[in-house]
Amino acid sequence: MIGWVLRVAAVLLVGSGVLAGCGSSDRPRELSVSDVKPCDLINRDSLEGMRITQESQKDDSVPGIDTEGSTCFYSISTGNSIYVSTVTNHGIGRWTDPPFDRARSEEVSRIQGFRTIKVWYETENPKPDGRCRVYVDVAGGQSLRVEVDQSYSDEDPSTCTTARRFAEAAMRTLAG
Repeated sequence: MIGWVLRVAAVLLVGSGVLAGCGSSDRPRELSVSDVKPCDLINRDSLEGMRITQESQKDDSVPGIDTEGSTCFYSISTGNSIYVSTVTNHGIGRWTDPPFDRARSEEVSRIQGFRTIKVWYETENPKPDGRCRVYVDVAGGQSLRVEVDQSYSDEDPSTCTTARRFAEAAMRTLAG
């Protein structure tokens, strides 16, 4: 009888752990980006220190396969391009569980307590001056994405440093 009770208790504990793991997240809270305009996420004060030379431009799409949302495009004085996107149909699990076709990801330090990853494709070289994509896990099935094109100037910080600065500025607005 005691053995039966222990087995039932073990099944219940394991089952509740599996359910909790499937439905839970370690996000501080849900920050839906469904109705967020990416160009509103980076305020003037944040842009001043980032050498932005061109007004932001809005695009009602997000580059990538089967990716929905919208994008805001910026140019830096040295010619680099920065894309801030709200992705409304994929969370960061697309890149990690299992990774998307030929994509690689790496955990980086959290932004505002939200899980953050860096993503690149096998065909790309994740060097400091290469293209960098940073994704922030903002809500179930949604993410904030900042992509910085390859840097052509020795004056620029690494592309991932720039991507992170933009992601931090966007998250300050989104979480604020």
